[in-house]
Amino acid sequence: MKENIVQLSQMMNITNHGHILYIYESIDDYIENASSYIFTGIEQGHHILFIENKEIFGRISLKLQDILSQDQMKSVHFFDNYDFYRLYGDFQYDLIVQHFSKIIDQIKNKSLTVRTWANVDWKEQDHLISKLTTFEKLADHSVQSSNLISVCAYNGHKISAALQNSMLKSHEYFMTDKELVKSSLYNKRSVIFPSIYEQKEHSKIKSQLQATKHQLSSFIKENSDPIVIYDIHDRVVSINDAFVSTFGFTSNEVIGLNVTELPIIPEERTFEANLSRSYAIIGEKIKGYETIRKTKDNRTLSIILSSFPLLNEDSTPNGWAVIYKDITDKKEAQELLIKSEKLSIAGELAAGIAHEIRNPITTIKGFLQLLQASGNEKQTYYDIMKSEIDRIELILSELLMLAKPQAVHFAPKDIKALVKDMITLLNPQAIMNNVQIRTDFVHEDVSVMCEENQLKQVFINFIKNALEAMPNGGNLIIKLITTDKELLIRFIDEGCGIPKHLLSKLGQPFYTTKEKGTGLGLLVSKRIIENHQGTVEITSEVNKGRVIDVKLPL
Repeated sequence: MKENIVQLSQMMNITNHGHILYIYESIDDYIENASSYIFTGIEQGHHILFIENKEIFGRISLKLQDILSQDQMKSVHFFDNYDFYRLYGDFQYDLIVQHFSKIIDQIKNKSLTVRTWANVDWKEQDHLISKLTTFEKLADHSVQSSNLISVCAYNGHKISAALQNSMLKSHEYFMTDKELVKSSLYNKRSVIFPSIYEQKEHSKIKSQLQATKHQLSSFIKENSDPIVIYDIHDRVVSINDAFVSTFGFTSNEVIGLNVTELPIIPEERTFEANLSRSYAIIGEKIKGYETIRKTKDNRTLSIILSSFPLLNEDSTPNGWAVIYKDITDKKEAQELLIKSEKLSIAGELAAGIAHEIRNPITTIKGFLQLLQASGNEKQTYYDIMKSEIDRIELILSELLMLAKPQAVHFAPKDIKALVKDMITLLNPQAIMNNVQIRTDFVHEDVSVMCEENQLKQVFINFIKNALEAMPNGGNLIIKLITTDKELLIRFIDEGCGIPKHLLSKLGQPFYTTKEKGTGLGLLVSKRIIENHQGTVEITSEVNKGRVIDVKLPL
């Protein structure tokens, strides 16, 4: 730097605050002084808000390249003065000062020390002198309240002496290309300024904040699940790439929309958006809520929704986020597995059912032959035939229910009656295995919201497994036990039991203790019960039998 150029930190003790009016004549001297100002600020650990036109700032940057590192230059925050001062059309000083204060607050909120330099720009307009004078008064108040060192630079060839004298009243210091002096016209204010934090601590905090911001940004952008960020007014402010690829809507189509306007939410599900918002407001989160969403091409996706609030530094909500997990393929695979298991069960039962149908038909034929031979009317024979025909109809209806695809429809059903129907279906097989099925129902009627056909499939699986575990006969006890919140359906057999080290593997696909089993029956049964918000627990001891507990919410 040239020795005769103003060195702000050396000529005057301006280390904490000061509002400087700089009237420059020579552009070369101006560039030297601006460069010195930046260099001095960085030496003192400051960040510099620099408002200048691009051409001049480019020359200043070239001059600083030899004495400052790239990391040091990152402390200089450049704004184009043409855009900064003409952003609002005419020189609207109130909006300009608000914009300036907002930028300063954003930097100071990161615990960083700031000094500013602004080459003031304007276009010709009415009442310009009055606007500039008022602007500098407001700027002085902002500089003093923010505890800044700030330079307001004006081209000496563009302003009048009258305007210069007027602005000296709102600047504590006056600077030219060659000197810096106190302003004798300045209206002093008694202001107490806070002390400046150590720059080393500021740098540490800044690095931590930048690292946290980068981590959050990476988490959102690179996450494989769709993410939507809402502001405190429930408007979309950000989405990630996974949202676009999953639902087909671009950021231009959803940014700015209210949560209730988001096109992925079906009309009948808008209550869920309000629910998520309500939880976010009180600082609560939603985890693992299963629902559906729509894509741009009108496909329906099964998803798991989680939402959580975004908090300010004072732990108050400042927005909220929603994460969607697409489980459509998983749900379809589960449904396919259930249908496959139904067909497997139907196939296994087919031989037994055919045998059971043949028995009553043989009985009916026999009695018909007797009636034909005797020629007498025997009411007892007719009653037996009617009973056997009714049994055939029951067996066939149960077989059709298993084999025919059924729509999933939850409705209140009497579990006691449902279990008895399954016992009726499988009792012939139990008799053949010398197994007696006994029931222990504490309550007469126990209704549960369920999908009847799916629960029947579960009960058939568990009863058949018990019968197969007792090839030499025994007892199968089925209990119904109710509490205030849940129903317990317990299956107790006297079979060979299962070793403890194998219990944990039960329910895994294709793992089974049966010679010809697939391991899918228990897996499907557990999935069905879980879809009913219930649980399945299995306990067993070798040579003492097995206990299966099915718990369903009431």
